[in-house]
Amino acid sequence: MTSANPATGGTLSPARQKYAICVLLLMYVFAYMDRNVLALMVDPIKESLQISDVQFSLVHGVAFGAFYAVFGLPMGYIVDRFSKRWVLFWGISIWSAATLACGLARSFPTLAFFRFGVGAGEATLVPAAYSTISRILPKDRTAMGIAVFSMGSGIGSAVAIGIGGYLIAKLTKLGGIALPFIGHLEPWQAVFVIIGAPGLFVALLAFTLPETGKSAAAEAETPAPSEPVPLMPFLAENRAYLFFTIGGLALITILAYAFAAWMPALLLRQYGKDVAWVGYVMSAVTLSGLIGFGLSGYFADRLFRAGYKDGHVIPILYCVPVIIVLTIVGFHLTGDIWVAVGCYAIIHILATIGNSVGAHVQLATPPSLRGRLAAITVAAQHLCGLALGPLLVALVTDHWFHDPARVGDSMAIVGTIIGLLAILFYILARAHARAAITRMEEGYYHTPPIEAVA
Repeated sequence: MTSANPATGGTLSPARQKYAICVLLLMYVFAYMDRNVLALMVDPIKESLQISDVQFSLVHGVAFGAFYAVFGLPMGYIVDRFSKRWVLFWGISIWSAATLACGLARSFPTLAFFRFGVGAGEATLVPAAYSTISRILPKDRTAMGIAVFSMGSGIGSAVAIGIGGYLIAKLTKLGGIALPFIGHLEPWQAVFVIIGAPGLFVALLAFTLPETGKSAAAEAETPAPSEPVPLMPFLAENRAYLFFTIGGLALITILAYAFAAWMPALLLRQYGKDVAWVGYVMSAVTLSGLIGFGLSGYFADRLFRAGYKDGHVIPILYCVPVIIVLTIVGFHLTGDIWVAVGCYAIIHILATIGNSVGAHVQLATPPSLRGRLAAITVAAQHLCGLALGPLLVALVTDHWFHDPARVGDSMAIVGTIIGLLAILFYILARAHARAAITRMEEGYYHTPPIEAVA
């Protein structure tokens, strides 16, 4: 079956739907590679640039997360109004070039500046991807579509840690590399160059994606408003829903980024493993998150299909208490490296189940606002997750314990406090989530033509 032009509201064949999601998945893989390769190089970067744990967390989290969030909001508007192909092309090109440039940094301010660029470029991807997926798939398959796309974060993190660990070990033996016109690069600098360069070619895949309209199935399910819904009235009317639903997701993101940023340091400092070993183990553990993404899409779509309008929220609500227990056992109580790794692997699976909340926000939003709501969701996640997650652990380690070897205890404290807050948010979110879906199903935002009203 051939696909009609979706920009005019035509249909996309199942093959084209799958292709579009796979391309977006690949883009997310490269985004997370460029984003997370930094985590494995904590100590080499600290030693080279003479910075503290807190300064490193600012580069890893705040420098990236702040610009990711700030640029995400206007990008959401652009996604809703202009060609997603060009938005993706320029976004991928910018973040890939900025990652490569991180390898040229020779000071803390320079590295922070280029991390700003990585965050600004990556801000284009999720709004474009979420809006695309929610418009080409029917409602009861949206969560799984977003789950497949989100698997790119797990694959990209695993590849970054696995390849990064191998590269830094190999390049350390070589003493770094020398490039024409640039000069000598330390091992950690060379890793950035090698990881960032391929993304410049991945950017070209944006032009193979369709300019997305809604599939026939999706068009039949949700009538489009006759005129765009204003953003600010929508936010005001849904403020409680958005606060608790997106806020809960932001809290889970704090845990995810805090643990991802400092788990390598825990294995290196407390258990004395070498960087290559940590890279291989963290790569395998990170891939386990794919299970969570698959489960999030499966259970959320199944519950939603069965009539639970808060079905996207229910799975993660039951996962968070388990996460808290595993955090205490794996990072504070145990002295066994395999117990710690096993607990982190299960935490990683359970935390990714919260991915379905992003799908719920898309389904509760009129199509003309979905890019911007995706951007707001991502902004909240990254302002809280990337900016606060690594930083909170570093603050507890530096200013409470005054001992870098106590990073595991810091992770346990942050995990317990943030986990309890997430439980509260998700309990309060359920009623608001049901009401938000009801409004969409009843055509609350559908403005009939003036002639019909008359």
